[in-house]
Amino acid sequence: MAELGELDRRVQTAHGLVEQYAVTRANLETLEIPLRRTFSKLKMHFMGAGLDSMSQLAGSMEMTIRRGMQQAAKTRIMREAVGSMRFQLELEQRSVMTAEREREAAEASEAQAGES
Repeated sequence: MAELGELDRRVQTAHGLVEQYAVTRANLETLEIPLRRTFSKLKMHFMGAGLDSMSQLAGSMEMTIRRGMQQAAKTRIMREAVGSMRFQLELEQRSVMTAEREREAAEASEAQAGES
């Protein structure tokens, strides 16, 4: 659960950079480099956590930043990707919490059965 919290924090950082990129009108390169780095690190962290689809999404965002597109198109693509990452992380956190609750309930029922 702590690892998912850390990944969520990193996605929030990427979200902040994407929003800064969206409002910047000059020197886009100054934000493209940190965005590439952030998505590259996210890709590695997602891969390490076993979240391959999210790792691929972060990798595709890293490539999107390098492409020669309009700023508005890049911004839209990155916003959608970050939103998808946040949604998938939230689902993952919910499933982990549900599994922990079920495990605790099973342990509690075993403990009660053992006392009887």
